[in-house]
Amino acid sequence: MKTLRVLLRRTLAIALLSIPAEVLANDDKKIALTFDDGPLPGATEALLDELDRLQIKATFFPVGSEMEKFPEQTKAIIDAGHSVGNHTYSHANLAELATPQAKKEIAGATRILRELGYEDPLMFRPPFGLLPQPLERELTREGTPVARWDLLPEAKTDMDDPQAVADYVADNAFPGAIVLLHPMYGQRRQVLEALPLISEQLRDRGYEFATLSEMLLDAD
Repeated sequence: MKTLRVLLRRTLAIALLSIPAEVLANDDKKIALTFDDGPLPGATEALLDELDRLQIKATFFPVGSEMEKFPEQTKAIIDAGHSVGNHTYSHANLAELATPQAKKEIAGATRILRELGYEDPLMFRPPFGLLPQPLERELTREGTPVARWDLLPEAKTDMDDPQAVADYVADNAFPGAIVLLHPMYGQRRQVLEALPLISEQLRDRGYEFATLSEMLLDAD
């Protein structure tokens, strides 16, 4: 049985997550770390090394144009066994685009991922979390889940304080929660410093790390 607390938290989170709340919320204490943007030489390798050291599988949402420039880093993410999703070709705000342009942005990122050998089903994360409702409904009908997030540490705490970041994630975690971090550019060092603390605190509280794809499969 889901606890009342979990159901309430998932109800509040539905505004941020378009994957249906009942799909990801379950009795298993699993949580997903997700990383937006990039890939970027140096930052990608450092992040993959740290995730490997911590034995965490995560979900990446890279940008198509960056994958095109840095295919080696994109392939490294795939080869490491992480899930990869679509984050548009140019990190465009789809709410400001006509539907044909928005679809072109999504298709461009999908094309590059397929050309680089990623064969798993793709989730989609709209930049800034913004997506016109008709297009969101269309993606859902086509079997492309729209994944936003539940916990965004940069909006709630000082990213220069890795302990505060870890405390925020651990104190607000719940089964099925999705954490969003931006480790490729300005927050590269901060995320790397926070990850081992996040891992320690969540595991101490009985959580396991899973990709978004794994959490969907477990819910089926």
